[in-house]
Amino acid sequence: MTMIRAVTIASLVGLLLLVLYLPAVAPPSAFFGRIRAEHGQQGAAWGQAHARQALERALSIAERPVAAPMIGTDTGAGKGMAMTAAGRQFDTVGRRLLDSDYLRSVNALLLLAAFRLAALVQLAPGFLLLACACVADGLVRRRVKSLEFSRHHPEVWTASVCAGCLAVCTVVITAVLPAAVPVVLAPLMVGSACVCTAIAIANYPAGTDRGITLV
Repeated sequence: MTMIRAVTIASLVGLLLLVLYLPAVAPPSAFFGRIRAEHGQQGAAWGQAHARQALERALSIAERPVAAPMIGTDTGAGKGMAMTAAGRQFDTVGRRLLDSDYLRSVNALLLLAAFRLAALVQLAPGFLLLACACVADGLVRRRVKSLEFSRHHPEVWTASVCAGCLAVCTVVITAVLPAAVPVVLAPLMVGSACVCTAIAIANYPAGTDRGITLV
């Protein structure tokens, strides 16, 4: 379990550092350029309808309106003027922040990640079938082992869980990179995570000390 926690924490910390660091070194045009390039690659690999729906889903996420902050008003003339001046200063500071290159790069990064993940979600029906098949395979193999009185392998279970976590984290981390990523990488990582799940189920070291019992 210690190794699994270490892999998960390291992956999450790496993702956080990338999300904060990449907008500082990459301009918004780098992220938009990757979206244009990968839209064509997705269309060539999975069909134009697939790429168009993924882009529309990503844009719908990125274009959700954000409510503007409201500055309170008062009937008093002096207080009303003070509030108006404070509101103008607040708007000026907010406009400068929103127009900064860093925040523009953050928005472009989030749009790129949303597009890549949306393209992956378009393949969800196939992944669902694969996941069900892998879970069934793991349960059947576990049942066969119990009938043969074969022992489970905790080290195989730990390695498969770590590999599955790394596969999922690879999908998330590569989603924010403004670099060329093979179109088949994310589906392969998801498929690998499903296979690792089957291996983990078949080798889970269940027992009374864990308080969990699998067939």
